[in-house]
Amino acid sequence: MADLAIQAQKLNMNLEQIQDFTPTPMTLASVMFYTGLDPYTHEKIYIPSSIKDKKLQQLFFFLYNKKKRTELKAEISKIKRFDIIKLLGL
Repeated sequence: MADLAIQAQKLNMNLEQIQDFTPTPMTLASVMFYTGLDPYTHEKIYIPSSIKDKKLQQLFFFLYNKKKRTELKAEISKIKRFDIIKLLGL
């Protein structure tokens, strides 16, 4: 998410809304979503399933909003990923 947020910043994109992903039945996306595995390599992939995880991911796209920047920095600090904080310029 940090990489996507950086790309959005470089393009001067200030997003207004984010859509929650719902996989279409009978697609690879649905297989990945429900199993948490890459269908080709069978490696485990991260699937944000809780509301809290999804809200945290959304914060990355609203870096232009001071309140959300502060909230994101606090959440990233909790997991001690100071490299991401530096990368995003928080």
